[in-house]
Amino acid sequence: MNSIGSRLRPLEEEGRRGVCPGWKLPPDGHGYTVLIDPDHPEKSFDGDPNERCKRCGRLLYTVIEVVYGDRRDYEEGGGA
Repeated sequence: MNSIGSRLRPLEEEGRRGVCPGWKLPPDGHGYTVLIDPDHPEKSFDGDPNERCKRCGRLLYTVIEVVYGDRRDYEEGGGA
């Protein structure tokens, strides 16, 4: 039978590395990448992009918002 100390050791080591035990995110990581696409809401992230971990306070998501422009802007070398 394992002692409680041997079971806690991996958790303590994980905590020293800064990885949140709840979400497994590193302190310098970008969170989980999610997509917001207004033209395809069924494929978009449906949560709160500003949600933070209740344990460590880190942002949980990196949001990429899809923006569609006029194809001519790209063909002519200009921007939208």
